[in-house]
Amino acid sequence: MQPASTCQSCRRPPSESLISYRKGTAVVRNEGFLQCDICERFACAECLQVYDILSGYDFLCHECARALGPWTTSRGH
Repeated sequence: MQPASTCQSCRRPPSESLISYRKGTAVVRNEGFLQCDICERFACAECLQVYDILSGYDFLCHECARALGPWTTSRGH
């Protein structure tokens, strides 16, 4: 499936700052938006967070992270 042309959460188009995702001190770069591992919506770096949950490389949108509980907010980012 082709990434969405705008963030499906905030509706902004891709830009360099919105497609560079942080994982600790590392940066995950992508040519488009990345998908939330749970709801599969394409989201920008401000709406999608990177967490160490199961695989050590999990992407969750803010809505799914909130639904999973406060334990996710202390990981990753």
